[in-house]
Amino acid sequence: MLITDSMPLGEKLVSSIAITILGMAVVFVVLIIIAYSLDLLRVLLGETDKKQSDKKIGSQEPATEQKPQDVYKSDEDIELVVLLTAAISAHRGSSADDFFVKSIRRLPQQGSIWATVGRQQQMSKRI
Repeated sequence: MLITDSMPLGEKLVSSIAITILGMAVVFVVLIIIAYSLDLLRVLLGETDKKQSDKKIGSQEPATEQKPQDVYKSDEDIELVVLLTAAISAHRGSSADDFFVKSIRRLPQQGSIWATVGRQQQMSKRI
C-alpha cells in the first residue's frame, strides 16, 4: 500500500508539484556543475576563447596575394590542372578553350571538419 493512497487529492497535488520542482532543481544543478567543469578543463588545457582568437585573426594585417607561378613543380600539378579544367568545363557545359586556369589556391576552412563531412555525406545520399 502506498502512502499516497491515504492522502487527499490536494496533498497529492502539492507533493507531486514538490517532487517535480525538486527533480528540475537537481537537473539544473547538475548542468551547472557540468558547465563549470568544462570551463575548468578549458582553462587547465590552455585553450583560448573563440572571441579572443577571432579578434587576433581580425587584427592581423591581410596577407598579400601571391602571384601565380608559371612553372609547375611536377607532373602531378599538371594533371591536377587538367583534371580541374575538365571538371569546370563539364560543369559549365562549355569547352575548355573558353577559359584559362590562372592559379589554384586552397581556400581556408570555413567551418569545422565535422560539419564539412556531414554536408558531404548528405550530398552523396541525394545522388
